Amino acid sequence: MRRLILIAALLLSACATPQNNYDPLEKVNRGIFVVNNVVDHTLVRPVAVFYNDFTPQPIKQGTTNFFGNIDDLFSSVGSLLQGKFTETAKTLGRVAVNTTIGVFGIFDWASNMNLPKPDEDIGQAFGSWGIGTGPYLMLPLLGPSDLRDVVDPTVRAFAGPITWFDVDTGWKIAYAAVDGVNMRAQVLPLDAMIESQPDPYAYIRDAYLQRRWYKVYDGNAPHPLKMGEDLDDDADDPGPTPSAKPAADASQPAAANTPASAPAAAVSAATPAAATASDAAAAPSPVAVADATAATAPVAAPAVDASAAGAAQ
Repeated sequence: MRRLILIAALLLSACATPQNNYDPLEKVNRGIFVVNNVVDHTLVRPVAVFYNDFTPQPIKQGTTNFFGNIDDLFSSVGSLLQGKFTETAKTLGRVAVNTTIGVFGIFDWASNMNLPKPDEDIGQAFGSWGIGTGPYLMLPLLGPSDLRDVVDPTVRAFAGPITWFDVDTGWKIAYAAVDGVNMRAQVLPLDAMIESQPDPYAYIRDAYLQRRWYKVYDGNAPHPLKMGEDLDDDADDPGPTPSAKPAADASQPAAANTPASAPAAAVSAATPAAATASDAAAAPSPVAVADATAATAPVAAPAVDASAAGAAQ
């Protein structure tokens, strides 16, 4: 969402709770998480480290910009579904500028033309309509998600630009591989932070859920998402209704308003598969790490996750 461009270590503001009612499939999710970590440690992370160490920065930035431009196109759909017509127009203008003057998005000229990078997706739109998240999901190779938000990566996979052309399967695989490795490389700085957690799985899960909660409210959630025994209160409040959701400022991505207390950004951004981490700074900000989600890179994060951030561990 959402592509992780800048990444910073996000300090855990609250301990993960031992039980999370958003995760009724925890046993299965943890099993997938373990498999994702094995794949990440044996294949994805080593490739990402090599790519990060030996690829010239201009090429890495151009690759990030290229895939980010495609993300912006899908972000415009999320904005449109929320009735944010001004933001939708600006996002489409951004895509048009970067696709033409920016040579298929390799150069980000739009950011210098007061066309900021959007932070919307289809899952956020559904949340703004009052649709609940459903159970938390750890997707094979892709990382953290939930039943509502899984729609976004699915649409991207089956409606992305690579599907618009009659190309061999090998090119499609290469396209996905480059995207995944680039995203995984962006969340490498999060590995140590995630691995240092007593329960990396719970940390990634709670961070992901918190971040999505704040994003649905455009960074102005009424309170942090409750993760433990008090969860029933939030279960009855899946998100703002279209009329209740604060209007987004098209000139500034909503995520930027996310309170630093929301660790979710760290996870979503770290997710390799879809990956999304976003900001980096000495003073950690939820938005900074986010993005990504998720989602999210192709494989779970490092030691602990099967997602970008999750996978990044």
